[in-house]
Amino acid sequence: MPRQYLQISNFAGGLNTQFDQRDIAGNELTDASNVQVYKSGQIYSSRVSTTVTTRGSGSLTDGKGLFLFKADNNFSDVNDSVEILALADISSSQVDFIEDPFGTPDNTNHLGTIDLGTETANGNFVYYYVDGALRISDCYRSGATLNESNRTKWFGHVDRVGTIPGAAVDDWVTDSNNLAAPSAGDVTTTGSANYASAGAGFDVDVTVETTDDDGLWEATTYEFAQSFVYEGDQESLLTEYSGDVALSTNNYFTGVIVGIQTDDTDFAQRIKGGRVYIRKKDSNDLWTLFLDMDWERGVRKDFGDTFTVWNNATGDSWRNTAALEMKGPSIDTYESINGFSPDVGHLSFGEDDGLSYKTATVCNMRTFVAHVNYYTSIGGAETKLMPDRILYTPIGKYDTFPPNYFIDIGINDGEDFTAIESFGTKLLAFKNSTLYIIDVTSPDDVSWFLESTHKGVGVDKPTAVVRTEFGICWANTNGVYLWSPSQGISNLSIKLDKDFAPLSGMANPVIGFYPPKGHLLIVQDCTQSSDMLVYDFNTKSFTKLTAYTGAAITNMQNNVNECIWLEGNNVKKYLPTQGTTNIAFAFTTKDFDFGNPALTKKIKKIIVSYSTAASGVYVTTTYFTNGDTDATGNLGTSDEWGTAAKGGIKNIDASAIGAVSSLRLKFSATGCYKINDITVVYRTRMKPPATSANS
Repeated sequence: MPRQYLQISNFAGGLNTQFDQRDIAGNELTDASNVQVYKSGQIYSSRVSTTVTTRGSGSLTDGKGLFLFKADNNFSDVNDSVEILALADISSSQVDFIEDPFGTPDNTNHLGTIDLGTETANGNFVYYYVDGALRISDCYRSGATLNESNRTKWFGHVDRVGTIPGAAVDDWVTDSNNLAAPSAGDVTTTGSANYASAGAGFDVDVTVETTDDDGLWEATTYEFAQSFVYEGDQESLLTEYSGDVALSTNNYFTGVIVGIQTDDTDFAQRIKGGRVYIRKKDSNDLWTLFLDMDWERGVRKDFGDTFTVWNNATGDSWRNTAALEMKGPSIDTYESINGFSPDVGHLSFGEDDGLSYKTATVCNMRTFVAHVNYYTSIGGAETKLMPDRILYTPIGKYDTFPPNYFIDIGINDGEDFTAIESFGTKLLAFKNSTLYIIDVTSPDDVSWFLESTHKGVGVDKPTAVVRTEFGICWANTNGVYLWSPSQGISNLSIKLDKDFAPLSGMANPVIGFYPPKGHLLIVQDCTQSSDMLVYDFNTKSFTKLTAYTGAAITNMQNNVNECIWLEGNNVKKYLPTQGTTNIAFAFTTKDFDFGNPALTKKIKKIIVSYSTAASGVYVTTTYFTNGDTDATGNLGTSDEWGTAAKGGIKNIDASAIGAVSSLRLKFSATGCYKINDITVVYRTRMKPPATSANS
């Protein structure tokens, strides 16, 4: 018979360990170690990770602690879009920052670190960034023991201008993520401004107009309460004043003056103003808006009114420049402004040490967290409890967590929530073995609903989940999965047998995404040196990068161009391109039967088209015959695959293989190679293979 040719020029199918080596597709591989296949018609040796920058010192948490965000102001308070990398240091219970990690990194932490507390033996930091601020919570938990000494923190840039109470601010601010209420102040009727203790609250002085008859207030005695308003228009709970004021029929308030005292450092820099409310004394009426105060704009009596500016009356004392007249009540109440009652008891995770959440996501203008420890009772002497619930904020109030704002749609099954992530207006709530998909599209939370429940696809930690342009991806010991709104759940690892390498090595996975190439990255064990699986969304294929991490790592983070992680104190990044230094790589083809396993083939030659910049490297060509899983032999390593910038050809004498019914080839070396195609030259013998038994 004339010579025939088997050409292998497409490797894009990647790894397939699920099916028999003879039954997989021609473009699939039975082994793909330290190679990339995402470029059509090529397979090439991969490269090791690259160090982006370093931090001076610190201690990481396996699989957690890293967060990358983009801010509108750099650490020098210049209005300049900049990326900032937050790195947990559990040995000091602090968070370090590196500014512009991919440009000219500032790794000197010149801003200073954020100190969460005194717990230094452990640490499990959780982040979310929205509305110009980063929130950090430590959800370390060991059995029933919580990290009670650390406190949830707020870190954001505050920019207020002018000669104003509280002082002009253009600075990064670190504070407890607490929406504390005022602690002092009173309502008086002296006819002149009074000033509350510095930074403690607002004094309000009113005069009652009794001569006119056009007042619209009910004749009764009124009580008052005050609040602080924080960055993001988030309002504290109320502190009631001790003073009260009586009105007769047709009376109204005039000469209303607000007095505050500050030396520019007394008020927390997150506070941007406050409000005063009024209601009938000793009633359960709703608190109605009486005054709205803003440091930059001044004082007004209603949201539809104009502001009266502040006047620096004397020293550290401030008041509105003109007294206000209040002929009738406002239509706004505390509830209508905020969406919840001021009687809920608690509002924020920063109120006390140990109040923490273990996973968080921002979805449809709300923050959702699965909490470890929070006040759950309303009113009275609350105690800290630890039920496993998903709390959420009112729309647009990303730090405000009223205890009664929790998802209650019948998913309390005894398991703990381990991760929550969002895509569009869908919330994916993971437990160890179960995934719940919740539709939170409606602005009215009573219209939210449980869309579907999926058993057996849970995760053990938030960083085993990542949001990608294709949907939400996650990894567990059984495989790698994708959820998208159009396709639902897909098993991306369907071609990988979980009982065989590489999937059998999945122990403590963390997952990341590399947007430029659409690569999903899965480090199999974040607690030690580990292999990494790479899934390419374009070719829908897996390859394996062996010993890709050299030690325990944090979680992975990405922007539009990079995917990074912390390994020791080195920030490292993934690169999909061919390496420039030698690396130990190997790939093994399917078991080819040349179209008919019942005919014997005499193998003559193997021709490889390749390129490399390496020299002095010998590639081993191993062969497996007739379905054998152990190597039958190799074609020698004595021939150097010489330097070839492009179009290199290697002719390998394969006569030693002899007559076979099927053939599988493995190429391995420590080098830097790109292979375009492999051609097997053979003759067909017109007789069936001899009867044999393969042991």
